[in-house]
Amino acid sequence: MSIKIEFRYAVLTSLVMLLWLIIEYAVGLQDTYISCYPYVSLLAFLIPVFTYRLGLIEKIDQKFGKLNFTQAFLSCFLMNVFVCLLYIPVHLVFLNVINPDFFSNMLQYTVKNGHQTLEGAAYYFNISTFITETVLTNFVTGTIISLILAWRMRTVK
Repeated sequence: MSIKIEFRYAVLTSLVMLLWLIIEYAVGLQDTYISCYPYVSLLAFLIPVFTYRLGLIEKIDQKFGKLNFTQAFLSCFLMNVFVCLLYIPVHLVFLNVINPDFFSNMLQYTVKNGHQTLEGAAYYFNISTFITETVLTNFVTGTIISLILAWRMRTVK
């Protein structure tokens, strides 16, 4: 079983996610318009829907138009695992190079608006907790996306 397609689309997903983070930063969603950040950032969950679908289309073409549910799910799930592993360096680059003020901005906003105490916000808004939650959240949502796409795009019953 070749996993080149899955790895290639995982890299694509990760690069598009990095671009998404840069756009959020550039338009001010992580400082000036921080109150909109929690809502707009949810749109990022559409990225794997599109990229995993593109990967499945290529996989179907590679399999001569025949892909059952199990094959489709395993292909998407493998993309998801690779993406979760690649999210770690993507977020490290973003948080350390592109927007090193991300955590301080989020911490200030959260405490100032009474969403959390300083201790609670400090626990959540640090690099290890944030990356852990990001990877786990993306693993769960990516698995759900994989199941839905596999069911919708299966070509053999």
